[in-house]
This record gives sequence, C-alpha cells and structure tokens, in this order.
Amino acid sequence: MNNSRLASFGATIAGIPARLLAPYRGLGTSLWSMFFATMINRFGDFVGSFLALYLSRVLGYEAARTGFVISMVFTASMAGSLLSGWVADHTGRKEALLMFQSAGAFINLLLSFMVHVPWAPALIVCGSLFRGGARPLIGAVLTDLAPPEKRKEVFGLQYWSINVGVALGPLVAAFLFERSIPWLFRGDAFTTLLSVLLISQGVKMPKETHVASSLEHHDGRGAFRAFVSRPILLAFAGLAVLSSLTYSQTGFGLPMTVSHVMDKAGPRSMGYLMSLNAVVVILFSIPIARLLRSWAPLSCMSLSGLFYVIGFGMLAMRLPFIGFAVSTVIWTIGEIVSSINMGVFLARHSPANWRASFQSFLGVCFSAGWVIGPLTGGWLLGGGNYALLWFATAAVCLIWAVLAFMVDRWDRRILAYEA
Repeated sequence: MNNSRLASFGATIAGIPARLLAPYRGLGTSLWSMFFATMINRFGDFVGSFLALYLSRVLGYEAARTGFVISMVFTASMAGSLLSGWVADHTGRKEALLMFQSAGAFINLLLSFMVHVPWAPALIVCGSLFRGGARPLIGAVLTDLAPPEKRKEVFGLQYWSINVGVALGPLVAAFLFERSIPWLFRGDAFTTLLSVLLISQGVKMPKETHVASSLEHHDGRGAFRAFVSRPILLAFAGLAVLSSLTYSQTGFGLPMTVSHVMDKAGPRSMGYLMSLNAVVVILFSIPIARLLRSWAPLSCMSLSGLFYVIGFGMLAMRLPFIGFAVSTVIWTIGEIVSSINMGVFLARHSPANWRASFQSFLGVCFSAGWVIGPLTGGWLLGGGNYALLWFATAAVCLIWAVLAFMVDRWDRRILAYEA
C-alpha cells in the first residue's frame, strides 16, 4: 500500500512540468523563433549593462557628465519608440523590427573600432535610438502572431526569455569589459545580428492579424488620436508611469540603500540580489502565469502592487542581507505578475492597424517613469533619509494598486458591453 501511494505521489510530481507547459504547446515556429531571438538579443545586451563603467573608467567622465550621457541615452530611446511605432504601422512590423535592430547592430560594430574616440558617446546615443525603437515592436509582432486566447502565455514566455538572457549576459559582459572593450561592442552587435537572422528566417507574419473583439477593429483615425480617444488607455498609461517610477528604485534606491547598509560589501551584495532576482524570474514565471491564467490583466497588476508594497516597504527598516534577499523575492514576484499581464491588456485595447504605435506610446510611459524615478529618489535621499524613500515608494505602489483595481472594474464593464 505504501509503495502504491509512493508511486502515485511520484507520478503526480513527475506530471507537474507537463501540466505547467501544456498551455504553451502548439504556439508555432514563428512565436518560438521570436522567443529565442529575444533571448539571444537580451543575452548580448553587453553595452547597456556596463555603459556607466565604460563612460567613467574608459573615457574618464566624471559622475555628472556620465549621468548626462545616460539621460541622453534614455531620451533617445524614448524618441526611437515613437518613431518605430509610426514606421512599423506604415511599412510592416517585422520589416521595421529588422531594420531597427540591424541599424543598432551596425552602430555598435562601428563603435567597436573607435572605443577611445571622444565623440563615441554620440554614437552610443544614436544607437539607443534604434535599440529603443526595436523593443516596442516586439510586443506588436507577438500580438499579431499570438492567438487571442494564448496572449497571456505568449507574453509570459517572452518575459521569461528576456530574463534568461539578462541573467546570463552580464557575466559575459563583465569578462569582456575587463579584457577587451572592443569585443564588448562587437559581441552586442553579433548577437543582435543573430537575432535579426533568426527573426527574418523563422518568423512568418500572418496575412490577417488576430482580432479578439470590436476593440481591436481597424481605426481609421491617426494613431495618437485613436489612443487618446480611449480613456481607459489614458488611465492605463498613468498606471504605467507610476508603476515604472516605483520599480525604477530597484536601479537607483536599492543599490544606494544596500551600499549604505552593507558598506564595503555593498557592491557584492547588490550583485547577489540581482542574480537572485533573475533566478526567481526564471524559476517562477511559468508557474505564476499558469496559476493566474484566468485572472484579468489589471487584477494581476493590482496584486503585483501589493507585493511591491510589502517588498519595498521592508526596505524602510535597517535589514541584514537575508532581509534584503527576502524583500527581493517578494518584489520580484510582483514584477512577474505585472510583466506577464500588461501586454495582454494593451493588446486587447489596441486597433489592429495601430498595434505598434500603441506599444510605442506605452514604451514612452515606462521610460518616463525611469527618468522621473531616480530624480525623485535623489531628492528624497538628499537628507540621507533612506526610510523616507522606501515609505514613499511603498505608498505610491499602494496608490497605483488601488487605482489598477478600479480601472479593472471599468475594463470589465467595457468588455461586457463589447460582448
């Protein structure tokens, strides 16, 4: 009897991976090509990971000048997002994606031969225009390829593939940075070109894009006019700014806090926390997506805000390293819940002919949050009050979590009317 129970338990455990992966079967070659292309491209994002160190250590820029160049890089990325959406909706989304990625790869390849040239940062900013322009197009291509009932699975796998690349790429980038700066740029260029090749050969765009409801029907107005005429999307854009603003503290407030508390062990501790973030994403993205499959996207966003409130709120206390690790696990779960759902909501409210432009508009909102967040965080830390920074961050997270719940009620009424 005990043996039969043990065998039954073993069979149940063995069947868990199959049940988790069941929704991802039958997605087709084009979607899997996009996932692997994204993984390769984000693995090779070597320059972005070490841009600040390149500017300060290699070119000798002081902190203010380094910060200015990085701000220009984000600004160029925002401009690229707006440009690429318009280009893609007029010329074809796959074609525009290949064009922007190829241009970014070419600029990095050119930079690899002039890493010590004084005006190299100008080329980096120019390259950011194309890299920033490529990223929103990926969401538009995925929406075109994905069956409406599989969108949550598709965006979840895309998020997972991004993080597999991000988890491994910085290790290679660190090796190249210490041994050969030119190959830092060449590696970025070559992986981007490999991604371009995979998309060009493996992705076949459908002759007719999938439309889930009348909300996705062709809109004859201009893209911006179509966007602003949908009040719920304006509310969603506001949520995106607030969400991005608070999440940006993982790139500014968190390293500052860890460095303050852990002193000399700060940089190493921060590296461990970022690795932990990547491991949690890789291990739990698919199970969480499966668990929340039936949840509405904005309900998930509201839930993610509560995880942020707890995870970021903990940082207002003086924590040992294990406390920072627990906080990281909690806010990373919030990151997963939000990231695998926001694209689904936008796809459901985007007319098929303006999908790339709508993705671009949302990309600008996220970038705006990353611009505002560090500026606000720096102001709050002016007096060295780290608790104030994290109490304020947790409070804003609670605000947008409640607002997301309210917008979800609104969205349900819209969908009921459309049905």
